[in-house]
Amino acid sequence: MRAADDRIRILGSHFATTIVLLSLILGSAFTAACTPSSAGSAEGPGFLDTQAELITTLGEPTAFQIAYAPADDADADGATSLRRTEVWYYLEHEQQISFVDGVAVAVQGWEFMPEVPTDYPTLSPADFHIDMTLADVESILGEPAEEVIIDPALAEEDDTHVYVTESAIFTIERGALTYLQTIGVER
Repeated sequence: MRAADDRIRILGSHFATTIVLLSLILGSAFTAACTPSSAGSAEGPGFLDTQAELITTLGEPTAFQIAYAPADDADADGATSLRRTEVWYYLEHEQQISFVDGVAVAVQGWEFMPEVPTDYPTLSPADFHIDMTLADVESILGEPAEEVIIDPALAEEDDTHVYVTESAIFTIERGALTYLQTIGVER
């Protein structure tokens, strides 16, 4: 009977977390739809209100991914802007939350979470943005990065470089941070 009670308590905890996360997403979607200034920005550090509320409720994510990718639509000049996509992972809640330009777009349960070392650095998605250089990223990570040559032509012709440290893997394209992942890094 005690095992059943423990299972119900765990399921209830996951349910409560999911309800909190879903309410944040719905509030975020409503705010984004009703407030032009809340659309988010692909540049610069910081959190939107919904992300800040999530940090207040659940704390910083255990791990996260950030990617800058071209938006589907072009602006008035025909140029394509970049969108910041993020996935935050919460080990203790077995949840991942996806954001596009700071607006929560999905909450998913996630049963597989890799072991995170006890000395894993405390990093925040707000610390990283597209204007960062290799030196900037290394400074925040607190360790030098080692370049991993995946495709020599890509590195040379497109100026795209992939780096790895003990705590992250990231990509610098034409001198700017375009991808960073703090989960599943193995050397």
